[in-house]
Amino acid sequence: MEHYDAIVIGAGHNGLIAAAYLAQAGKRVAVLERREIIGGATVTEEHFPGYHLSTCSYVCSLLLPEVVRELDLPSYGYDVRPFDPQIFAPQPDGQYFMSFLDAGKTREQLLKFSRHDADAWDAYWDHWERIITSAWPLIMGPPPSLSDLERAFDRPGGQEDLRLLLFGSVADILDRYFESNAIKGALSTGGVIGSNLGPRSPGSAYVKFHHLLGKLNGHRGAWGYVRGGMGAIANAIAGAGRDAGVEILTDAEVTEIETASGGATGVRLADGRRIQADAVISTADPQRTFLQMLDSRQLPGDFVASIERMKRKGSVVKVLLGLSELPDFTALPGTEVGPQHTGGIMICPSIDYVQRAWMDAEAGQPSARPFMDCYIQSATEDGLAPEGKHTLSMFVQYAPYDLADGDWDSRRNEIGDIIIDTFAEYAPNLPNAIEHIAVLGPPDIEATVGITGGNIFHGEITPDQMFNYRPATGQTGYRTPVGRLYLGGSGVWPGGAVFGAPGRNCAREVLAQLDPA
Repeated sequence: MEHYDAIVIGAGHNGLIAAAYLAQAGKRVAVLERREIIGGATVTEEHFPGYHLSTCSYVCSLLLPEVVRELDLPSYGYDVRPFDPQIFAPQPDGQYFMSFLDAGKTREQLLKFSRHDADAWDAYWDHWERIITSAWPLIMGPPPSLSDLERAFDRPGGQEDLRLLLFGSVADILDRYFESNAIKGALSTGGVIGSNLGPRSPGSAYVKFHHLLGKLNGHRGAWGYVRGGMGAIANAIAGAGRDAGVEILTDAEVTEIETASGGATGVRLADGRRIQADAVISTADPQRTFLQMLDSRQLPGDFVASIERMKRKGSVVKVLLGLSELPDFTALPGTEVGPQHTGGIMICPSIDYVQRAWMDAEAGQPSARPFMDCYIQSATEDGLAPEGKHTLSMFVQYAPYDLADGDWDSRRNEIGDIIIDTFAEYAPNLPNAIEHIAVLGPPDIEATVGITGGNIFHGEITPDQMFNYRPATGQTGYRTPVGRLYLGGSGVWPGGAVFGAPGRNCAREVLAQLDPA
C-alpha cells in the first residue's frame, strides 16, 4: 500500500498551496482530486467551442503576496493585471459611475454625482486601511479569539472600528461617508458578494472588509484578470508543487478518511484504492469532511452539532455567456471595446436595489431584479473567444439553494431569463448577442465542484462563523478532533475566496506537528 508523509484531499488552490509548502520542506505529498481537472473552484474551462471562461471564481485580488513570492508563481505562468476602470456602474436614468486606479479620474466621476462624496472618498478608504492594518497580523496565523481581536484594535478609535467590523453593515459605513445612491450602490456589493446577506444586514461590513484585504500594484481593494483565466492560478501552484515533488492524482475521489486509535491513517478512494499517510489534510468543505468522509460518531457531539449548524447554503448564480458582439450600454453606447467593457460591470444602482434583491431570496424566490458583478475578460485578452466574439461572466445574486416554489431543474431557464432581461435594461442588444449560455445555480456548483450547498466560501464568512468559531466553536487551529487530520480549505480561518491563507497556514501547522522543534 502506498504511503506518504501527507495526503491532501482536493486540488483547489488551497490544497495545492498546502501540498507545495509541505513538499518544499522535504515531505512526500500526494494531492487527490475527485474531478478530471485540477483547480476546484479556481478553473478555466471551454464551456462552448472556442470560449474559455473561469467557471466559478473569476477575478483576482486576495491571493497572498507571500504565496506568490514563496512559490515563485510568476515563473509558472501566474500573470495578474489590475483592470481599469475598476467599476463601471450604469444607472437606470442613463448616467454612469466609474472608478479608476487613478485617483484624479475617479474624483471627476464622483463630482458628476456629489462634491460631498468626492471630498469623502479618501477618508472612506483611510477608514478601511486603519481596520485592515489592525487586523492583518491575525490573518497570517491561527484562528484568533475575541480577546485577540480586542488586543489588535487596542488603539485610539479602535473599539469603534471593531464594533463596526463585527456588528455593522456595509450600509452603515457607506451612509457615514456618502450621499449618492449611485456611489453607495456600486460600493455596497463587496459587502454581500457570495453571502446570503443584504447590504443592511449586520455582518455585511465584515464581508466588505474581507474583500478589501488584497492589493494589486499597491492599490488597496483593486481586482484584476489572471492571464488565461483563473485556472492559470491553479496550474501555476501545481507547477511549483510538482517541481518540489508533489504527486497530483485526478479522478481520485476520497470517500473515506481512515482512522485507527483516534487518528487519521490514510484514505479510501471511490475505486477501492487505499493510501496511507502520517498526516491527512482535507481542503473539502467541513460538512463533506466531517459528516461524509468520517463516521461522525468518532467526533465530539458538540463539534458535530457546530458543523451541522454552519450556514452553508449558497444564493449565487453564475451565468457564462458566449457573445457575437459586446454589450451596447445605453449609458455609454458602442460595441467596440471601450472602458465600459474592460473592468467590472456593476448592475446595482442603489443600496435599496440590492436590499430588495436579497429580500426576495429571503422569501425563497429568485431576485426579481438581481444585482450583478460582470466581466468581459476577452475585451482585454486574446485567445479566450473566437475571433470577433466575446465571453461574458456574470456573478449574480440572489437565487436561493432551496426555492420556495419548484426546484432548480424546473426553474433554471426562468432564472436565467430574469438575469438576461435585467442586464438588457442597461444594454438592450444583449439578448440578440447571446450565442451560448450556461446558468449555474447553487445546486449546480455543489454537483460540479463538490462544495456542500454551493456556498463559494465553504460557509458564510459572517463574524459568527469566523475567527475561532470557524468551522466550529472553539476552533484553536487547523487541527481537528481526529488526530493527524487537518482542515486547510476555505472552511477554516481566515475564510474563502482565492486567498491561499488557509492552505498556507495549515501547511505550517502540519509541519510543526511532523517536525516538532
